[in-house]
Amino acid sequence: MEENQLSQAAETEKMPLTNDNIDSEKQQVQNGTEDKQESPSSLILGKFKSTEDLTEAYKQLEKLQGNQSTELGMLREKVASMNENNEALELLQSVYDNREVIQEYANKYPDYFSDPSFQQIYTEAYRAFGSDLDVDRLVNLVESYTSARIFAYEKSKQAKAETQQAINGMKFDKNDKTVSTPVRKSIQQMSPKELDEMLEKLI
Repeated sequence: MEENQLSQAAETEKMPLTNDNIDSEKQQVQNGTEDKQESPSSLILGKFKSTEDLTEAYKQLEKLQGNQSTELGMLREKVASMNENNEALELLQSVYDNREVIQEYANKYPDYFSDPSFQQIYTEAYRAFGSDLDVDRLVNLVESYTSARIFAYEKSKQAKAETQQAINGMKFDKNDKTVSTPVRKSIQQMSPKELDEMLEKLI
């Protein structure tokens, strides 16, 4: 029995190297390596060997997300700035194209166009309507609004003056003899009801 085993071992050692033998040895080496590697079922989420690895990966993900949010915010600011610049350029181009018409209205309403408040109103109106802006109507609306505000102010001022005058008219001097004092009734002139009321006050 021992002789057979030894002879088989000797034969194995004397076996020539062939492709089949090499593949067999490779397969044995790979099987041994796979046994040493951790199976997917033993990994956290199929990827992480420990909770420390998972925590570190989460921190890296948070950092990446924060960087992306910052970059996105900066990108949005740049886009908004570009849009504002484009609107400003379009407004300037429109003003330049209609400069002669605008100058005519400025000559027609010099008091308005020289006023900073009206200039701001005109700018906003032109931004909204462009060359379709009816300047005559805009001026009329401003005049109507201004007149209404002045009228309301004057009415309020007049109402305050009348109220103060009425309050002053209600005041009187203690020594003024012109103030009439009510005449008291005698007990004989009082009705039973008036007598009862007087007694209630006295008691």
